[in-house]
Amino acid sequence: MVQSHARDLHAEFDATVSKTDNAAMRKRLFSFAAGLLVALASAASAQTGAAQNVPLGPNPSECEIQAALLGTVGPGCPPLRMRRPPAPGPDTPALAPAAPAAPAPPVAKPDAVALPALTPPVDIAKPELRAAFRVEFAFNSAVIRDESRAILDRVGAVMAAPETGAMRFRIIGHTDAVGGDRANLTLSERRAKAVAAYLVEHHRIAPDRLEASGRGMRELLLPDQPKAAANRRVEIVNLGE
Repeated sequence: MVQSHARDLHAEFDATVSKTDNAAMRKRLFSFAAGLLVALASAASAQTGAAQNVPLGPNPSECEIQAALLGTVGPGCPPLRMRRPPAPGPDTPALAPAAPAAPAPPVAKPDAVALPALTPPVDIAKPELRAAFRVEFAFNSAVIRDESRAILDRVGAVMAAPETGAMRFRIIGHTDAVGGDRANLTLSERRAKAVAAYLVEHHRIAPDRLEASGRGMRELLLPDQPKAAANRRVEIVNLGE
């Protein structure tokens, strides 16, 4: 679309300056117009809240896991680009205009000093830190496949790092929609417990820092594709200390 507008502008500029037969001038005008259109398109994309980074992939690095579970990265990690918040939708109410300033209180008498009531600061909720990992298991089993142990080893290294202190984590198992609800619920819980057991056994994470639960097929990642492999995942949530 940007290239189309640029071509139109180029044609207009050619018609305007054709009498001068100045090719250098036409080239400069075309470059300026094309650059301006690209800048405007980039600004529009930023205003619509376009995603600026890629979510955790099938083989995340330890730095990506740190950013997802701890909200920060260590000194040896490259800076990670954060996802922009989504743009307000049509149903999002507009922000109310700022209230006018209150009138100044009357001057108190020298023998009666009036002190305004102190308003306590509003608590700001911290963003929830969580990450979803594709952990492969044997078919209809809670046995972790060898190819998924490398991911769990990176998760264990992050949990065991000194900066995590006594942080606790919830491990949640999810399945696809193949099979019955009760069977999937049981299977997802067994798999979550298997991940917790692996972290305890291989990375010496204290058992009281982990809790495991299963959601089966009740929280599909892709509801419109209930049998997709992406629905089979293990989610880890930072519960704080």
